[in-house]
Amino acid sequence: MKGYFRKRGSKWSFTVDIGRDPETGKRKQKMLSGFKTKKEAEKACAELIAQIENGSYVNVSSDTFGSFIMNYMETVAKQETRPSTYYSQLSVVKNHILPELGEVKLKNISPVHFQKFYNQKLKEKLSNNYVRKMHGIINKALNTAVHWGMLAKNPCEFVKPPRASKRDIHVWTMEQAHHFLEFMKGKRNYIVFVLAIYTGMRRGEILALRWQDCNLEEGTLSVRQTLYRTGIDQLQFRETKTKASRRVISLPTFVINCLRKHKIEQNEQKLRLGNAYKNLDLVVATPLGTPVEPNTMNDYFQKQTKRAGLPVIRFHDLRHTHATILLRLGENPKLVSERLGHASVTITLDTYSHVLPDMQKDLAKNLGAAMQEVANHTSLTQVNTNEK
Repeated sequence: MKGYFRKRGSKWSFTVDIGRDPETGKRKQKMLSGFKTKKEAEKACAELIAQIENGSYVNVSSDTFGSFIMNYMETVAKQETRPSTYYSQLSVVKNHILPELGEVKLKNISPVHFQKFYNQKLKEKLSNNYVRKMHGIINKALNTAVHWGMLAKNPCEFVKPPRASKRDIHVWTMEQAHHFLEFMKGKRNYIVFVLAIYTGMRRGEILALRWQDCNLEEGTLSVRQTLYRTGIDQLQFRETKTKASRRVISLPTFVINCLRKHKIEQNEQKLRLGNAYKNLDLVVATPLGTPVEPNTMNDYFQKQTKRAGLPVIRFHDLRHTHATILLRLGENPKLVSERLGHASVTITLDTYSHVLPDMQKDLAKNLGAAMQEVANHTSLTQVNTNEK
């Protein structure tokens, strides 16, 4: 391999063959110019040839960052992530990353670009965790650019994203949860909120629950699948994400009775519609038997919460409410963790650490009472012995 040198005006340049384009088969060349002497050009050429021969040379892409990251999303992220995760990430790319960084050349993008971008998003009052989500997408994309030979190094590695912040959990008291269920009794989707409050199931798990997953005789239900959004107008049932998420939940008698009543009402609806009812065996379904849109359920919950005169919380906070109630009742955190489908009890304890101070107080109170009872019993025994 050798270079071809040429003098243009007072400056020297050189050209080196760097292989062939894998798509077109045409020869690819690299030309560098602006050297004051031929000797400088020869030295730079020798260094470039050495990089090519030892495999360390990177032909930096002339693409914009925007075109690259959209290509990455389509060819890599879409294949490696769940549909719901992919569309969530794609929304972040289109709504935030492309408008700010899309026109910057990939070869020119630097740590400063990203640091300014993150700072701007924080000024716009986006949460630390949301900005960290953007950082994760960008960092993974640029690692791919390095792997593809489009960049020599990942500039995002030299950027510090904002520190992760712990999301505040807002929960209802037992009395508030009871009030809401009383308010919803007889209304549409009552069974959804019974399951959310009494089982701690996730929204997607409730909306994907089938009658075949319910054993009302034994008083249990099995969480086997969840409902995902896979596109603008597409819903899909999939297996739960982790092994821990696939679990069996024991049901109180109240929930069993609610499910039995709900099934009778649903069967009556099937008879009324006949073939027009799409029977997917879903516990929670639209009047036509089709899956309930998750976002529609969120909106419905928010409206009913306001009408009930209760503090507005997210649907997911019903799961937190369930866990908090159990922990405050003194239930074993390990059992609560299994009921929620957490991978480990550590996640449960970390998520609900706000409950621990109250539990510590109860523990100290119970320990004190128990020790005092022993002391009283011992004193009474000694008195009886002395009297004898």
